[in-house]
Amino acid sequence: MQYGLNLKIDDAGLQAIYQAGQNITLVKTSTQNPLAGGNLPVAWVSFDPLESNAITWVENYFLYATTTLVQAGVTITMQSMTAGPAQTGVQYTFENGFFSALPGIGSVFLMGNGTPAPPNFNFGLAQEATVNNSPIFSPLNIQPVLYNCEATFTPLETVSIFLSSTENNGVVLSQVASQALVVTLNSQNPTANISFNDANNTFFQQ
Repeated sequence: MQYGLNLKIDDAGLQAIYQAGQNITLVKTSTQNPLAGGNLPVAWVSFDPLESNAITWVENYFLYATTTLVQAGVTITMQSMTAGPAQTGVQYTFENGFFSALPGIGSVFLMGNGTPAPPNFNFGLAQEATVNNSPIFSPLNIQPVLYNCEATFTPLETVSIFLSSTENNGVVLSQVASQALVVTLNSQNPTANISFNDANNTFFQQ
């Protein structure tokens, strides 16, 4: 299933955004168990806008491992990941620097950490997208998983859209902006048309 966002910004809006040194930032919602302390959001996509912007993606997710610290402002470096899109109902184990897969159960992405510390590894889902015809591949979330422990990840087609000074994809954020537009997509409505309000510098769904 392919999903998409079409974002329109007029000349006045673009001028204000660029003068303020802001980018469009997208945070995609995912639930995880157990919940990590703080559960900081991650800038899945952050880009310099044009008048007409198209962001598309399909429901393919990769599990990744990183030694990047879970703290606001850092950019996640994905140091290992599944060889292909992860599958639900499969048990993934991170050991010897890579993910191996065994049959599992359920409709979530399930992984276990089989690597003793140090170093301490954090894990999450990553997803590919196309932004104005340019491909990106970036983390959706990040969570510590202790040695010999498991975690599950459930991505949702819910995207928060807002302006921020974040320049890179995969940056850990302190929070999602309070004025963010939250858009939920589904199989009946896989695409949303978004415009920018010059008066209050926020996005709204048409």
